[in-house]
Amino acid sequence: MLRAETKHRMGRRMYGWDYAGRSIYMITLTIEGRRPLLGKLVECDGKWMVEPSDAGRIVEQCLAELPQHWPGVSLICTQLMPDHLHFIIFVEKNQPKPLGAIVGSLKSKSTSRVLNLAARGEAQSKKFWAPGYVDIVLLRRGQLEKMIAYLQDNPRHLAIKRANPTLFKVVRDLPINFAARGEARNQGACADDVLRLGACAKVIGHFMAIGNHFLLDYPEIRQVQCSRSYFSYARERLSGGGWRILRDAKGKPVVAKTTPEFATKAAELLEAARHGAVLVSPCISHGEREIARLAFEAGYRVIALQNKGFSPIYKPGGKLFETCANGNLLLLAPIAWPYVPGEKLPTRESSQILNRIAQLLAGDGAVPIDYHGVVMQGIEEGVAEACQMTTRK
Repeated sequence: MLRAETKHRMGRRMYGWDYAGRSIYMITLTIEGRRPLLGKLVECDGKWMVEPSDAGRIVEQCLAELPQHWPGVSLICTQLMPDHLHFIIFVEKNQPKPLGAIVGSLKSKSTSRVLNLAARGEAQSKKFWAPGYVDIVLLRRGQLEKMIAYLQDNPRHLAIKRANPTLFKVVRDLPINFAARGEARNQGACADDVLRLGACAKVIGHFMAIGNHFLLDYPEIRQVQCSRSYFSYARERLSGGGWRILRDAKGKPVVAKTTPEFATKAAELLEAARHGAVLVSPCISHGEREIARLAFEAGYRVIALQNKGFSPIYKPGGKLFETCANGNLLLLAPIAWPYVPGEKLPTRESSQILNRIAQLLAGDGAVPIDYHGVVMQGIEEGVAEACQMTTRK
C-alpha cells in the first residue's frame, strides 16, 4: 500500500508510486508569499469566478501548451485562483521523466514569460512560484468527478471564507473554562476518584480550534457517546496494514451493522439538535462519527473533537466547509497534540481523554461513561496534560 510521507511539505509524495507511469493527478501550485498575482475574485450574474491578471493569462496559456511538450499528457480541468493554481492532468502513457519534470517545465516556462512582461509590478521578483507542489493521485472510483466539482466551486469557497474570515481561521490557543460547565466534572465511573475541578473558580483548558467559538456558549450542549457494539461501517483491510471504510457511489460510508440501540440514541440526539442543542462528539467510534455526519447533513450545530492539531493552511472540506460557513461547526484539538499529516490512529488513552473532554464541554448535557476500571484521576491528569490546563482563582 502506498504511504504518504510523515513530514508535511509542498513536495509531499507517495512512497513507492511510479510517477512516470499512467495516472490522473490533481496538482496545486502556489505563488511565492501567497501574493494574489494570478487574478482577482469577482461576482458575475450571481456566480463567483476569478478574473485572470496578465500573469494569470500567461499561466493559463502555458498550461494549455503542456500537452504539446509532453505527448500522452492531457489537461482535464483547470482552476485559477488569486494566489494559487489547481489543475488535473491525465498521464495517458508512460513518460520519459516523472511528474516532477512535467510540473517543473510548466513552472519554469510560465515564470520566464511572466518576468518578461513589460509592466511586471509585483512579478519582478525572481521567485514567482513557491518551491514544490502538491499532488493528489486520483485512484478511487468517483474521485475524479468529485475533484472537478471541488475545483469549479473553489471561487465560491474563497468568497465565503472572505465573508466569514473568523470561521476559517485556525486559532492556536483557545482557552475554555471547564469549571463553569455544569456537573460533568463529577460524572466519571469512579466517583470517589474524581478530580473535582470545581475547587477553583476557573479551570482553563487550551485548544487549537477552527470554526464558530460561540457554540461553546449555547445553553444546551449534548454529548455524543456511542458504543462500538451499536454501529459499524463496512471496512476492508489494506495490503500495507490498517483498514479503510468502504463508501458508496455518492461517497457515503457503507453501513455494516446497526442496532435498535443506535437508532434510539441517534434519533434522540438529532431531535435535540433540531431544537437547537449543540452536539459535542469525540468522533471516535463509527456510531459517533455517523451521528455527527447525519447532523452535518441536516445543518445542525456540532462541536467535533480531533486527536491531532491543524496544519497552518487547514480548512474544512466537503460538507464540513458548508457547515463551517453557516456557523454550525467548531473543531477542537487539545493544544498539546500537534498536527501530523495523514490519519492519526486513536489509542485507548487518547480515546479516554477525548471522551472526558466531551463530558467536560457538555456540562449538564454529559452522559456517564464506564472507563472500565481506569482510575478517574489518571484520566483527569491526561486531560490536564493534553490541554495544558491552568487554574485561576
